[in-house]
Amino acid sequence: MAKQKYPIGKNPNSLANLKKGWKPGQSGNPKGRPPNTKYISELAREKILTPCPYAPDKTWGEYLVERWLGQAVENPTFFKELMDRLEGKVLQPVGGEDGEPIKIDCKHKIISTISRYATASGEGKDDSRSQ
Repeated sequence: MAKQKYPIGKNPNSLANLKKGWKPGQSGNPKGRPPNTKYISELAREKILTPCPYAPDKTWGEYLVERWLGQAVENPTFFKELMDRLEGKVLQPVGGEDGEPIKIDCKHKIISTISRYATASGEGKDDSRSQ
């Protein structure tokens, strides 16, 4: 049995979903996430405190931090990531001379660009033939 093809936007099932009439602020998923489902971060938080099979005297968290620190000593990418996590990303403010804010005036550039395009397309000319 062949499936019936509908034009885009005309499938009755899709239209029925649009007419359910959710009120403003009303959730389309009132019960939320199904029970007994966890996000990866929740699972990791639980597991991070359990003993690590690779280092029985340490938890997963201790083991991973030691590995991360070891990698940071040898690899600048790991070191940068570690520092960003510990200290926060370094902000590099953009400013003019003596720390003054930079003033950008593009008005004249915009006007000249519009004028140039208008002239190139013939809009700036007085053309009596088009009347």
